[in-house]
Amino acid sequence: MRANVKARVAISRCQSWRGFTLVELLVVIGIVAVLIAVLLPALGRARAQANRVVCLSNIRQLGVGILMYCNDNKGWFPTCAFPEDGSAYVQYPEDWIHWQANRNIMDSAIARYVVGGKGPETFKRILRCPADSFDGRKPIPGSAPGQGPYLYSYNMNIGMGANWKPYPAWQTGGRRLQRWRAPAKKIVLTEASQRALGPVWGWAAVLTRRHGTGRFHGSMPGDPAFGPIMGANVSAVFLDGHAEAIDQDYATNPNVQKWEAR
Repeated sequence: MRANVKARVAISRCQSWRGFTLVELLVVIGIVAVLIAVLLPALGRARAQANRVVCLSNIRQLGVGILMYCNDNKGWFPTCAFPEDGSAYVQYPEDWIHWQANRNIMDSAIARYVVGGKGPETFKRILRCPADSFDGRKPIPGSAPGQGPYLYSYNMNIGMGANWKPYPAWQTGGRRLQRWRAPAKKIVLTEASQRALGPVWGWAAVLTRRHGTGRFHGSMPGDPAFGPIMGANVSAVFLDGHAEAIDQDYATNPNVQKWEAR
C-alpha cells in the first residue's frame, strides 16, 4: 500500500515538472524575436546619439586648444599639418597635430593645451570620433615616405594656417585670429570625408557621412563627390569656441566660410 502511494506521488511530480511543448517553445522564440526587432533600432539610435555627443565634446576640446595656442602666439594659428610631399608642403613644429608615423603625437602644437600632463593615449582618444573606423586606411597619395595613413577623425581649416614650403611661409600667407570676421560662423575643425587628404579641411571639401546623410542643395561643378547626398550631423567647432552639428550645405557656402565673409 505504501509503495503504491509513493508511486502515485512520483508520477504526480513527473507530470507537474513536464517540459515545454514544441508549440510553447516556438511561441516564446517568436516573442523574443519580436522584442529584438523592436529594440535593436532604438538601441542603434541611442548608440549613434551617444557617439555624436562624445564626438562634439572631443572636437570642442581640440578647438579650445587651438584658440589657447592662438592666445599664446600673438593670434597666429597652428598649421594644418598637410602631409609633406617634397614640393609644396613640409612638416612644421607648429602643426596642430603631429599625426605622422615618424613623429611624436605629443609634440603636436595643441597637445599641452588639450591634455596637459596626460599621456598620448588620452590625446589619441580625443582625436578620434567613436563612430569613426580606421580599418583599411592607406598612406595619402603623393605624400613622402614614412608618414603612414592619417588615423584620426578631425580636420583643420586650411585657410587658418597652411604648412607651406619653405618654412615659415604660413606667416606671410596666413591670417591671424583677429582678422577673421564673424567668428561664430567660421569653422576651425570639422570631420571631412574618409577620402580627405590627412588632417586638412577646406570649404570646398566633402564632409563625412558617418553620422547621417541628407540631400545636398548646393552645387560644386566638376566634383562628382558632391552628389545629391550629403553628410549631416557632422561635428564642427567654431572660432568663438562653440561646437555644433553642421551639414554639407553649411560647410560649402563660401559666403560664410571665407575669412572676410561676415
